[in-house]
Amino acid sequence: MRFSTTVTDPRAAMNGTERQIARSVTAGMREVTDGLKEDLRADVRAAGLGQRLANTWRGQTFPRTGESAESAAYVSSNAPKLIDAFDRGVTITARNRRFLAIPTPDAGVRQVSKRRSKGSTGNTLTPAAWERETGIRLRFIPSRNGGGVLVADAYYRRQAARYQGRKSFRPIKEAGPDKGRSFVVIFVLVRQVKLRKRLDIDATAKRWADRVPGAIAANWEA
Repeated sequence: MRFSTTVTDPRAAMNGTERQIARSVTAGMREVTDGLKEDLRADVRAAGLGQRLANTWRGQTFPRTGESAESAAYVSSNAPKLIDAFDRGVTITARNRRFLAIPTPDAGVRQVSKRRSKGSTGNTLTPAAWERETGIRLRFIPSRNGGGVLVADAYYRRQAARYQGRKSFRPIKEAGPDKGRSFVVIFVLVRQVKLRKRLDIDATAKRWADRVPGAIAANWEA
């Protein structure tokens, strides 16, 4: 996902030397680049999508060095598919008629380290990785809607809150199941999941595009 803003003919908007025009346009476009990037990052954080995804937004101003009357702003994300999914609101469907496995808080963590992912794509916690890390077998319990859950016997205990952010973990076993509790739900299985629209990238990009003339004028030296 990319957005660019250019000034095609600044000479028509102001009088002055070629050098002064180039300096003003370049400085203004750098301000727009930084402002758009920071606003897009703020939008991601405000949507509850985390600092890590917010940091995928990058900005560049061309030319990278020197000054030009045709300077351009370029802002893009290193995670374009994920950003686009939350910008449009999409439905994610499991492949090959299988399930999407969504870890619950009782899974302990939501990710595993790349070193422990055993060559799998990404480092999202999977049922296979959970079983491998804990040494505990999961049981499938179907639901009426065609999905189901993967559960572990109740002797598995959720880790303390201070460990929830870790990407690796060890099994925590208890002497016996909690009273009246025979199992713990570790994963919820669904055929598809709908991501609601959380971002409005076009509106943010347009807002900064409208600021380009003012940014250039503000950098004009009398």
